[in-house]
Amino acid sequence: MGEVKTIKGIDDETWADFKGLAVRNRMKAATMFKVMVDEYERKTSSFWDDIFRHKSIFSPKEYEEIEARMKKIRKEYGWRI
Repeated sequence: MGEVKTIKGIDDETWADFKGLAVRNRMKAATMFKVMVDEYERKTSSFWDDIFRHKSIFSPKEYEEIEARMKKIRKEYGWRI
């Protein structure tokens, strides 16, 4: 048997729910914990992939036009460009 680890701050009800999930999925608690961690990491990275790889709202020409207008407005009011 491996080294025993302690997770602080888990109440009895939460621990019982966790063990129940493991039993329902026919897994040991350690395996269930690993699956949960892996699933969390996968979903988190998938979320950021969706954010960073979205379809562009404007065309490159529209971005250039917006940038030119912003520079003009900033120059009129004395802001840094």
